Amino acid sequence: MEVQKHLFETVKKKIAKHESLSYVIEELLGLSTDSAYRRISGKTELTISELQKICEKFNISMDEIFNYKSVEGALFHYGPLVLSYPESSTIQIEGILKTINGLKSSFEKEIFFSALDVPFYHYAKFPELTFFRQYAWNEAMNPEASISYNEFCSRLDTKKIVSLSEQYHKTMMLIPTKEIWTYQTIDPVLRLMEHYYDIGAFDGKNTALFLLDRLDDVFDMLRHCADEGFKDAERKTSFYQYLSHVDLESTFMLLRKDDQLLCVIRLNTLNSISTDNEAICMRIQKWMDDAISKSVQISSISVRERIRFYKSAKNKIDSLREKIKSD
Repeated sequence: MEVQKHLFETVKKKIAKHESLSYVIEELLGLSTDSAYRRISGKTELTISELQKICEKFNISMDEIFNYKSVEGALFHYGPLVLSYPESSTIQIEGILKTINGLKSSFEKEIFFSALDVPFYHYAKFPELTFFRQYAWNEAMNPEASISYNEFCSRLDTKKIVSLSEQYHKTMMLIPTKEIWTYQTIDPVLRLMEHYYDIGAFDGKNTALFLLDRLDDVFDMLRHCADEGFKDAERKTSFYQYLSHVDLESTFMLLRKDDQLLCVIRLNTLNSISTDNEAICMRIQKWMDDAISKSVQISSISVRERIRFYKSAKNKIDSLREKIKSD
């Protein structure tokens, strides 16, 4: 009956907090209150027909239910984006925001990042960097439809993206994070800026220099959070930043909501796959914990390492800035 118990736990997560699980099952399956309780408690086994009705009603995969503890049979969700459509830029942010909003009401919540690249939410406060990341993703996924950065921005619903990005950033500032970085975490965005400047994707130097100034702002903000060990002035939302001297091989985001885990793995530059499979998530959690134990905590603790890390990042930004200015 363990699988049946997991099914009802999954259903409970999907219904509103004010709704009674027993009442929902009564109505859906046409049962008495006692019969519904007996199924929820595992005293009575669900029929195939009842299982099918529940899965269809709540959009639950039977594979997900029967293999929730199996590594070999783990179910992943994949929602590919086609960035040739301008509205995909808002869809991508809306998808992230929907996932993150699910954590806000939880008593215990936390997000872990393995930062092969700068986590996107740090850019979200600065619209131009959000536009640039969307542009770079568009070019990577649709190389045959190459356009300039400024032309791409003119096609975006910038007001909506700015609004969504602000919501995303504000929400993330309420959620404690543990982030594993390396000295190379800043490199991908700098390589992209340099590449698109070199091929003439920007309308002049000023656009590239403006983006670099905003990246400077991101690292000023990060440095302040790392100095304090918190994201907010009230010191309620913790910010743990770890420096790994070993290159990270993958970009993971692990979300913890009370006793629930969800793992999101970056795939093909922009897209991602996600799973709440217990076995997979626990393994990723162990990998994260092991990586943290071998890293140096530079937020609020190791002043020397923190100074060196942020000085290195600033030097890289300044180096590209000087190259563009002297070009």
